[in-house]
Amino acid sequence: MQRRKFVIGMGALASGAAAAMGTGAFNVARADREVTVDIVEDSNAYLGLEATSAYSTEDDGEFKIDFGSNGEGGQGLSENANYVFTDVFAIRNNGTDDISVTLSESLDSIEWETEYPRAYYSFEEIGTSNDVNGDGDFTGGTAADGATIAPGDEVYVHFEFVGRDAETEGEPDDLPETLGVYAEATN
Repeated sequence: MQRRKFVIGMGALASGAAAAMGTGAFNVARADREVTVDIVEDSNAYLGLEATSAYSTEDDGEFKIDFGSNGEGGQGLSENANYVFTDVFAIRNNGTDDISVTLSESLDSIEWETEYPRAYYSFEEIGTSNDVNGDGDFTGGTAADGATIAPGDEVYVHFEFVGRDAETEGEPDDLPETLGVYAEATN
């Protein structure tokens, strides 16, 4: 009987030591597995960019914004004039987690750094109404504020171009050549 207790005790000691020290018989391993990655149009990507106006398009699956020639005779923005474009495009969360999205007018930064032009977002389309909360501010927030988007939801992006600052009569910032959309999972 004592021998059985000794064998059971040694077995318990060995399994406890193995658990404490680790049971792996190797330090490095490599296992090759198949990975499937689908390249899709921007509107169908996990971070979907959807054209919702005449100023945004999807060409060969790549999203573009163009405030230049519109094909109807317009050639661009006037000097010393202010413009507001609503619902230029939508950012859709096609993923599985909530995301925080910010916009940048530069690929070197993840923040909106210029005073003008400005980008805004709203959780609903504004349409052609100029009701931007009655005080000239969009109801959702600015590009620098960021927006949290749940899976399946979207925000609409709007732009304000100021060619002349009425208060200072100063020069506006240069117009951006690129637009960065940055997203980070929040949960």
